Amino acid sequence: MLKQTFTFFAFLICFSANLRSQTYSYPVAPKDSIFDKYFDTLIYDPYQWMENPNDPRLSEWLSEQKKITDKEGRQQTYKRTLQAQIGSIYYDVKEESTESFKQLIEKERVEKFQFKFEAKESFRSADLLYKRGNETNWKYLIKARDQQETKGEFVSVDDYYLNEEESLVAVTVSVNGSDWRKAYVFNLLTGEMLPENLQFLRMSSNIVWNGRSFFYDRYSAPAEGRELLDKATGQALYVHHINQSQEKDELIYLNPDRTGTNSFNFFEANDDVLIMNHFGYRSGKAFKAISYIRKRSNSGFSLNNFLAIPNDQSTFTIEEVIGSQAIIRTTLGAPNGKVLVADINQVNQLGELVPQFDANLREINQIDTDKIACIYRQDDQFLALIYNLKGELLKTINVPKGKRINGPFKPKTDTNYTLFNISSFYHPDLWYKLDLETLEFVPIEEITVPYKVNDIETRYVKFHSKDGTEVPMYITCSKETKLDGKNPTLVYGYGGYGITVEPGYDESLALFLAHGGVLAMPNIRGGGAEGDSWALEGRRLKKQNAIDDFISASEYLIEKGYTTSGRMAINGGSHGGMLVLAAMVQRPELFKAVIAEAAPTDMLRKSLFTTAGTSINLLEYGSAEYVEDFENLISYSPLHNIKEGVEYPNLLLMTGETDDRVVPQHTYKFLATIQEKASNESLYHVYVTPKSGHGGELTRNDFTDKILFKYYFIFDQLGIKL
Repeated sequence: MLKQTFTFFAFLICFSANLRSQTYSYPVAPKDSIFDKYFDTLIYDPYQWMENPNDPRLSEWLSEQKKITDKEGRQQTYKRTLQAQIGSIYYDVKEESTESFKQLIEKERVEKFQFKFEAKESFRSADLLYKRGNETNWKYLIKARDQQETKGEFVSVDDYYLNEEESLVAVTVSVNGSDWRKAYVFNLLTGEMLPENLQFLRMSSNIVWNGRSFFYDRYSAPAEGRELLDKATGQALYVHHINQSQEKDELIYLNPDRTGTNSFNFFEANDDVLIMNHFGYRSGKAFKAISYIRKRSNSGFSLNNFLAIPNDQSTFTIEEVIGSQAIIRTTLGAPNGKVLVADINQVNQLGELVPQFDANLREINQIDTDKIACIYRQDDQFLALIYNLKGELLKTINVPKGKRINGPFKPKTDTNYTLFNISSFYHPDLWYKLDLETLEFVPIEEITVPYKVNDIETRYVKFHSKDGTEVPMYITCSKETKLDGKNPTLVYGYGGYGITVEPGYDESLALFLAHGGVLAMPNIRGGGAEGDSWALEGRRLKKQNAIDDFISASEYLIEKGYTTSGRMAINGGSHGGMLVLAAMVQRPELFKAVIAEAAPTDMLRKSLFTTAGTSINLLEYGSAEYVEDFENLISYSPLHNIKEGVEYPNLLLMTGETDDRVVPQHTYKFLATIQEKASNESLYHVYVTPKSGHGGELTRNDFTDKILFKYYFIFDQLGIKL
């Protein structure tokens, strides 16, 4: 249940910056005479020099851009009021929710070792602390700042991998938000850091202990100076033995794809077995393979293939391994998803455990030794179906419309219950207990929020896109919202990689809702809302469908009286950043403001950088190396569709200074181009978070500053009163 205690003070102060009528003077970026030839077409790329982060012209240009951003920051007259409210909702509500989660999970649990992340100062990243058993005092295991190799580095502790049996822990760290990782090992009985200093792991790398050794995957060393630009190659699986140098690690498997396009991943299925997903090759053609490795083999480690799957765009994911039975979620021959079971000791022996339904299968989780929970979504209704391992339905858990169920979260191995939570766009997670014997499902806690949560609701609507396709959308707003076209509205989009926009709590968006905002989240094609076929309809050569759906969602909101163009902002990050910029350049008159975060903008050169050249991204976008892809990419590429003299919406671009997943050069080239070509009656500026990557940890100060700048811009542009 939710409990409300107070509402924000409603100061009758209205942002007025959006009423200013002015022109902007932008720095002139140097231009080079660079042309790239694609088949019979020459493409002028005057700002390609910005792709070199060491070009001195770039730092000079960014310095001038920062002056514009800083000036806008100084004009944020009511920043302190917004900052107080953001602080309340982030650091009061969020910390209460986090503490509630910890108490539920750790209830009655006495572990040999416990860990926590803690930042003592708001301008530093979190350190990792630990304690033994029931000890009261926490001790530092690793201080992030102590791992700095050069002055000014921002080091963050990323994750830890515990070996309770041997009292060891491996800890990974990143530098300046990069996807590259280093790993260290600690003796938990003494707190001593061992000699291990493992290099060239990635964000996606895993560590699995095996006695006094562990399995891990690493890559070849990147070229000096190109660490944040080039694709990682040479992935391989190794065994590392404690107190030995990395050079002596035992090679288990070398990825046959030396280009870095296709990668493998592995995880621990149980105490004896690792499962690996990788690519096999036969007659020059790739296929997907799933193998196991015996951890305690006396005859050496080897891959044992037990499944070979066509290399198509269907999903085929091992969700759980129970004994020798692999529980698989797949869309192979079942666009909505079904559950299969395979014996890892038998080659290509598959059986159906749960058939395909009309609802979309989202995930599968083991909840007991003989039970699984299958989470389904149909329109705005989530439900959990509990099955035994014979495929017999034991219980149905229906979730209120407009909310989603998450879990399970098991407190300890010998409890007779497990935990789930139910999330929404406007309240924090609410926790429920599922009794594993009776299967009774009951709420177990209350959360306090500083606004009238019962006054807000989520509506689920469907609209028609440009080609007539019916597209679903969540709209969250006050129950008393008047359809008079006067509501400040934020439309958030993603629409890629089969990822579905689903109900989940975001503190800053809750603040927007508490101030009378309308939050719209369309589940456009390219996402996974309606299964595999829905994702494919917005992928690669059909990417324009996703953009059309997003534009049509915005038109629907105007048509139905939720808002007008003058009171609508759009926001997206990563793929969603590309989406909102493409919508902006195609329909500039439709929006008041645009916030694009970590957005790929140069779709012709995207595949040349870091992870953009991997198979998952090539399947999503294609590559300009192929004529059909080139013609499609240039048709919607935000950078290449900016028009001379057009008055585009006010634009805030956001990027991380050291983002090596979507390199910031995309943002820089787009900003230079739009400032050069477009009408100077609109504001085009960039917020660069220093020493940060594509997500990942920020100091409390950096995080607060970023959120505050973003939402002040949104509130200002939409005329929201504080």
